[in-house]
Amino acid sequence: MGPALEVTGLAYAYDGAMAVRDVSLAVQPGEIVALLGANGAGKSTAVRMIAGVLRPQRGTIRFGGDMLTGAPSHVVVRRGITLVPEGRLVFPQMTVMENLQLGAHIKQRAAVPALVERAFSLFPRLAERRGQLAGSMSGGEQQMLAIARGLMAEPRLIILDEPSLGLMPKVTQELFRLIEAVNRSGISVLLVEQNLHQSLRIAHRGYVLEKGAVALAGSGPALLADDYVRRAFLGH
Repeated sequence: MGPALEVTGLAYAYDGAMAVRDVSLAVQPGEIVALLGANGAGKSTAVRMIAGVLRPQRGTIRFGGDMLTGAPSHVVVRRGITLVPEGRLVFPQMTVMENLQLGAHIKQRAAVPALVERAFSLFPRLAERRGQLAGSMSGGEQQMLAIARGLMAEPRLIILDEPSLGLMPKVTQELFRLIEAVNRSGISVLLVEQNLHQSLRIAHRGYVLEKGAVALAGSGPALLADDYVRRAFLGH
């Protein structure tokens, strides 16, 4: 079986300043793949190109054998890729249920109740808060809602951009357990994170970006044990 996602030589510059200069990666069906690096390494720019938010200035994106390079985000979602952006971006004045229903906007109305129940089975805390305004929930609960909303489109690949950002360590651990549960349900995950230790603990493979290019790639355990990674990102 070929890669679910195959990205080759992506490049993007903001006003002439290169944010991504050479990113190639693949996500196999059923994998969790971590995309790691310091602030400014180009992680978010890379996944925004994959999700169709930005148009690559160079390189190619294939998903399930289909060419997606330059496709707009609504087409990318329909092809089976959902991006959960950095910062959660839930609709604060809408309830949990309303946020989830918005996530299913590409689906037939008759399919929505079953998708909601699937989301609640993965995230039981959201079921308890289905009528609560999203803006009144904790940061961790809002992140769960953002992921659950992304799952409402029934993606084959979900991209999570800095899901643990700003969360307490205990909440972060719970979130990573939930990401593993999402993956066990049959969905591939591309995980963008600064939290290398937690990410590589659950990832099948990972890529480390530095100055807009892939500096290292390997299995999660191999990268965790790599001297360069330990010195540069783990402080030892």
